[in-house]
Amino acid sequence: MNRNKRHIQFQPESDEFYSELRVEVAKYFEQNGKTTYGNKAMYFKILLFFIVFFLLYFSIYFFGSNPINIAIIYSLIGVWGVFLGLNVGHDAAHNALFKTRKYNRWLLHVFDLIGTNSFNWKNRHVGAHHLYPNIMDLDSDIQQSRIVKIFPNDEHRKYHRLQFIYMPIVYMIYIFRWVVYRDFKDIVSSRLGGFDNTNYPTKEIVKMILFKAAYFFAMIGLPLLTLDLSLLLLLGSYGLLTVFASLTITMILLSTHVGENANFPQPNSQGMMPHSWSHHMMITAGDFATSSFLITHLFGGFNHHVIHHLFQHICHIHYPDLTRILIKVSTRHNIQYRSEKYLLIAVLSHFKLLRNNGKSTPLNRL
Repeated sequence: MNRNKRHIQFQPESDEFYSELRVEVAKYFEQNGKTTYGNKAMYFKILLFFIVFFLLYFSIYFFGSNPINIAIIYSLIGVWGVFLGLNVGHDAAHNALFKTRKYNRWLLHVFDLIGTNSFNWKNRHVGAHHLYPNIMDLDSDIQQSRIVKIFPNDEHRKYHRLQFIYMPIVYMIYIFRWVVYRDFKDIVSSRLGGFDNTNYPTKEIVKMILFKAAYFFAMIGLPLLTLDLSLLLLLGSYGLLTVFASLTITMILLSTHVGENANFPQPNSQGMMPHSWSHHMMITAGDFATSSFLITHLFGGFNHHVIHHLFQHICHIHYPDLTRILIKVSTRHNIQYRSEKYLLIAVLSHFKLLRNNGKSTPLNRL
């Protein structure tokens, strides 16, 4: 049976955990007079992140006479572009920044600004990942390919025993592959994980081509025409941009769902999952460095990932307070809440998972 075609159902909620959590979260907003959307602090943050991004870009034209400066600036643009996408584009995709949805749609285009495609990303992330986190063949945010074995029950190959060594190198081309290959591949893919991607809109193809053309002109064409720089230097600097962006985004993504103690529940032959929806989110998502103000605000609240999966339409500016509520409620119901104290530990945990999966050979697809 094709898992992509199968209807997935979660078990009924077996306890009062999620209902109590929803009450506590609603009480938090009511008692503090807050909205679930962005606030003044969030809107200042959006402005600040855009200002820094454009200052970095235009510094190319002020400090671009030195090849070392160019390499450094492009690397910083890559890193900050990821921060911009996580803080602005991610919340916009979940309609969490503004109550008026068209404003969220406008800011979703921040992904197009940094070379990726906003339409594909929302379909993958909201349309597949959030519906089916850590479910093999359905979660499009967790890469499944012959080169890596992340799911324990995926097909095993002999070279997987070395994947914890070679995958850091593969992860370095993540953004480049996304920009120049994956977005175009998605146009002709009938499914993106569990998301039905048939009848791809023609206007979105046109938008993608125009946005990517503008992006490459801004990053390579315009500097080449206006500065005394060689094409080779610009291509090399852009390569550094994608490497540093890739290392940044994979460091964040690997720390939320695919650590050493990650869970990968699978449906039975009728498509029934072993847990309720809320319990599935609790056992498949994990937090890291939640006490760090800097990581929270650079990573767009991704380190508060459990509460995000439980309340994806709430702006991440509220996540630190909501995570404290989550910990209290989950403790009362004796439900495990997983969190690593430090980012580095969470990242290393992923490579422990790769090492462990490389040793075993289970293949039991339901």
